[in-house]
This record gives sequence, structure tokens and C-alpha cells, in this order.
Amino acid sequence: MMNDSIKRHIYLAWPAVFIIAVIVIQLVPVAAGLMLAALILGCCILVQREQSYLLLTTGIYMLGFEAAEFAKAGILGYADQSRELEIVLSRFSLLGFVVPLWIYKRILAPKTDYFTIGSFTNTIQTPPVSWGIKDPIWRFLLIASAIICAGFSFVIDFGREDLGRLLLYGMCFALVNAVLEELLWRGLILPRMIDFCGERMGLVFSSVAFGCYHYSIGFPWTICALFSLCGMMMGNVAIRSKGLLPIILLHVLMNILFALAGIIF
Repeated sequence: MMNDSIKRHIYLAWPAVFIIAVIVIQLVPVAAGLMLAALILGCCILVQREQSYLLLTTGIYMLGFEAAEFAKAGILGYADQSRELEIVLSRFSLLGFVVPLWIYKRILAPKTDYFTIGSFTNTIQTPPVSWGIKDPIWRFLLIASAIICAGFSFVIDFGREDLGRLLLYGMCFALVNAVLEELLWRGLILPRMIDFCGERMGLVFSSVAFGCYHYSIGFPWTICALFSLCGMMMGNVAIRSKGLLPIILLHVLMNILFALAGIIF
């Protein structure tokens, strides 16, 4: 018989499949991506129930990626607008992920649920270990926001003439992108991962996948690795607040600063 360690490693291979799928679907042609998604969905009938839930999430995500890419191409192809507005509108393509995974959630709800507003008064530890500093989430958000703003103040050109215009586009981008990304990654995917492999490993796997997903929007793999680390912080906030509003607010701020720093537009 297999010992517990081997069983554990085999068990954790299933969420690793999700990460691999997130990477592969960005690199292969559409037809190959659809075939792989169909293969993964077909395998659901061959595995145990818990594993099938994660494979369903994987297959639906892959189909959602193709739907999102199709929607993005349509938006960019027909929208005769400024480049900034096209980028803002293109982020609505995230609905290609969110809608099918939300329908899946409605049909087969996960045990863990962060698809709520969440609490600003729950306690969070920074870093999330036994010796970490404990703070209410509202205070953590204020401190994190101050640190992030201070860091970006060195790279933002406050003297540029179109700063106000860039701020407006940045706010529009952030409201679309931050909300939909949090609904997707912390509201729909993170709970599935936690249900399957526990809070700690679920956070790790979903965060790595979150980072890898950013390759599809033009970031190099080195930056994707940084997004994975950022995803762990964001996922931890969602877990401790038991909802999405606190981390959506921080995500909005970060996206606005990205825009002002010239990373988005």
C-alpha cells in the first residue's frame, strides 16, 4: 500500500494540473485549446467526485479563456476608440471566465464561499505565520495602501500634461479589471482550491495560477512570478475577511497606480 506521503503528493498533482492548464491554454492554438478542455472535461467521469469538481473548474476555465480571447478580439476589432479606452473595454472579456464559472458555482456550490462582501474588522496576520503581526483588516489595508502609494510615487511622472486623463482612464480600468479579476480568482477559483487541498495549499496553487494567467495580457514570466506573490497576499485578505470587498478596494488602488506609472497604457 502507498504511504501517506505518496498519497499526498498524488493528491496535490490535481491542482497542479490546473496551473499547467492555465499556462498551456495561453500557448496553444484555439483548436488545440478546445480539444484539451474537452479532454479534461471528459476525464471527470473517470475520477472521484472531489477530483471531478477540480477538473470541471479546469475545463471550464480553459473554455472561458477561449471565450474571453474571442470577446477581446471582437472588442478591439470593432471599437473605433482611443487605445486607452480599448484597453478598458477589453477587460470586460473577463466575463468569459466569470459567467461560466459562476453558473458552475450556482449548480455545484463549493463548501468554501468568499463570494460575499466580507468583513473589515476580522483579524489578519502579516506575514501569515504564527509570529506575524495581527491587525484588523481595515488597518492592514491602510498600511498596505500607504506603502504601495509611497513606492509608486518614485515612478509616476506627476509633471506630465495628460496626468488627469490618465487618472480617469486608470480609474475606469481599475473598476472593471479589479472587480472582475477578484470575482474570478478569489471568488470562484480560490474556494475550489481550498475545498480540494486545504486553506494553505489552496492559496498557494490559486496564487501561482493567478500569476501565470497574466502572461496572456502581455507580462513576461518574471513579472508573472511577482504577480503570484501578490496573489498570495490578496488571497490571504479574501480568506481572512471571508469576502471580496476589502481586496477589491486594494486591487483598484493598485491598478490605478499601475496606470499612472505607465504599466497599463
